[in-house]
Amino acid sequence: MKKRMKALAAIALSVCMLAGCGSSQKPAAPAESSAGGGESQAPAAAETGGEEVSAGDTDFSGVTLVFAQDLSTDETANALSEEIIKEWETKTGATVKFEKQPTDYRVWLTTQFTANQGPDVYTGIIYDITADYEAGYLHNFKDLYDQESPYDTGKAWKETLPDSILERMYLTDNDVPGYPSSTSVVRIFYNQSLFDAAGVQVPETWDQFMDVCQKLKSAGTTPFAFPNASKDDLSWLWFNNSVCSQLNNDLVEKTDVSGNGFIELNEMVKAFDEGTLDFTSDSIKDSFDLMKDFSQYWTSDYNGLDQKTAIDMFIRGEVAMVQAMSTNLTAISANVGDSFEYGVMAIPVITTDTNKNAMGKSVILGGQPDIIFAVNKACESDPKKLAAAIDFAQFMSSPDVQRRFAEGINRIPLSTSTQLPDRLSGFIITEEPLRLAYYTGVNSELRDFFCRGGQMYLEGTYDTDAFAQYVQDSFKTVFDTIKAEKEWSADNNYGLDTQ
Repeated sequence: MKKRMKALAAIALSVCMLAGCGSSQKPAAPAESSAGGGESQAPAAAETGGEEVSAGDTDFSGVTLVFAQDLSTDETANALSEEIIKEWETKTGATVKFEKQPTDYRVWLTTQFTANQGPDVYTGIIYDITADYEAGYLHNFKDLYDQESPYDTGKAWKETLPDSILERMYLTDNDVPGYPSSTSVVRIFYNQSLFDAAGVQVPETWDQFMDVCQKLKSAGTTPFAFPNASKDDLSWLWFNNSVCSQLNNDLVEKTDVSGNGFIELNEMVKAFDEGTLDFTSDSIKDSFDLMKDFSQYWTSDYNGLDQKTAIDMFIRGEVAMVQAMSTNLTAISANVGDSFEYGVMAIPVITTDTNKNAMGKSVILGGQPDIIFAVNKACESDPKKLAAAIDFAQFMSSPDVQRRFAEGINRIPLSTSTQLPDRLSGFIITEEPLRLAYYTGVNSELRDFFCRGGQMYLEGTYDTDAFAQYVQDSFKTVFDTIKAEKEWSADNNYGLDTQ
């Protein structure tokens, strides 16, 4: 039987997301900006040698832009980017030097900006882009958001983003560090043929999920390939982020000083110091218990299993489920072929039937704006170059270009103007956003602590109380270092602007 993708999301929600349904109300934020980007500068018209240049101009002859993007060694992705960049060069007469970074992209970027040699345009994830903006490296996109993009006309640029993403991009009412074009969405891939053989349906709630796992196991099928060999395998971190978030319904409201609906690092540190964020609390310990119970349905070698091997096991039909990203779809589709039918689903919803603290909504894994186009603030000294950089960012994040990336490498476009290919329908985001990235949003050291401690917890070295205390101690160690580096303390309100 030819494989088909089955989306758990309701059709109405899917259509709504694609059409950009929802409130257009701007997220609450302090009226005054404290970020390092400074006051916004309207780039729609600037003077250079008596010539007016706008972001919609198509003649940027003589302008050379350095563009950096972290696509690692993905030859298909880099080739597609190069093809699209050449089209913009032909259209505008400008030249783009494309910096592909196969090594440590973030270290390279930091070194470049520190030496005042940062790229003119680059892409990054929300946490890094926010840090660069606050360091004063980036142009403010606030005024651009209020205008049309020349490549997506008819409405303000900000109106092309889903509300949850728009909220994330406004650091304050007056500070927007870039424009997000796409994301990677994490899903549970399931083998429908194995589900059918075990007589189970696709689960929607956590209790149903555990029941499905038990029935698969009783039928002689290994339910889940869960890679946990290192922090880079991510399943332990991702799953805990969602499960923990689903049981902390009121924590975001208690810790969100800026009012943007998301917990930044300094808000997280403040909440930890004040005891609001406590990893020994009952709700967080309950999330660890749920994960420990879930682990009985994984392959026995999970602490030695890496992500690639886990996906290969799913492709060979050896396990019923695996967690993977939308960008893994190409390899999975090509290798599974017609050997079995499969689909994707979100992490099931934890209800109050499972835990009294459950908020009754699933929380997205991935789905953060992780391909954000940002423009170097240094371009502001050359209005024509600034206009070219903005035009390039708008072109690269346009609906037509993002549709090509979706078709070519399964990136999930964030623009509501972009039509998704049918095979990506199951990756439409209908869950709650990850508002507090407990285990992935701090730094590499914390991820390493959490992974190593998690391995010992799953193996039985720690019970739940001991593991919770280990996590609490790990966060203290990491946060103490961060506070010293950033000079955050209660005396300066952890660098938060509360005016």
